[in-house]
Amino acid sequence: MEFEFRFDIVWNNFPLLLEGIQTTILLSLLTMALGTVIGLFVAIVRLRARKIFALPLIIYVEVFRGTPGLIQIVWIYYCLPIVTGLQLDALTSLVIAMALNVGSYLSEVFRAGIQGVDKGHIEAAAALGFKPGQITRRVVVPQAAYRMIPAIGNVFVSAIKLSSLCSVLGMAELMYQGQIIIANFFRPIEVFTVVAVIYLIMAYTTSLFMMYLEYKLAWVNREKVPFWQRFKQISQSAFQIKPQGGL
Repeated sequence: MEFEFRFDIVWNNFPLLLEGIQTTILLSLLTMALGTVIGLFVAIVRLRARKIFALPLIIYVEVFRGTPGLIQIVWIYYCLPIVTGLQLDALTSLVIAMALNVGSYLSEVFRAGIQGVDKGHIEAAAALGFKPGQITRRVVVPQAAYRMIPAIGNVFVSAIKLSSLCSVLGMAELMYQGQIIIANFFRPIEVFTVVAVIYLIMAYTTSLFMMYLEYKLAWVNREKVPFWQRFKQISQSAFQIKPQGGL
């Protein structure tokens, strides 16, 4: 018996997927905003404070980087109200869980980016009479931000994919809406294929935006070429097969 694809079913129910896309984008943006604040705070404390004060933050980072995201989401969704007594809505609970997960990764990105700034530049700025705030704003941040953009983009893409786990708890994001269509029409192959393509489009769009941001901030030794020409060069080099080991 030959299998017949029915993508028309997905197309007829596409408004349902659009609602899920909106929720997914909202979850991802809120997660990245809160996760950035958490990650920056953790990174600064770990760099500035004594080890005894930074120890709880180190434990937080290792716990959230070393445990599955699904367990974190379920635990905070169900257990946080029990432990704290706070009654939070589903969206708030899920954003907190995802932000803590994302923040643990971003804290390492920020810490590595700040530590990667050449100490000679900092010492030179201090010798010129720059105040600590000016050194941070004019020397450390511009150099660290440029180096961190690709890693931040990777975390952002991971946040988009992490939001699919919220479907387990009934959040009406993209994956959940796709499961509703599957339950009604019993066409998992077509639905999951379309959902995967949508996730791919969102992830690739995010990567493209971060690539453009990296291009705009490359104020050191930037070639005088348009962004799309530079993008074409990067794309060609990424898919070019080069011999390894001098073969």
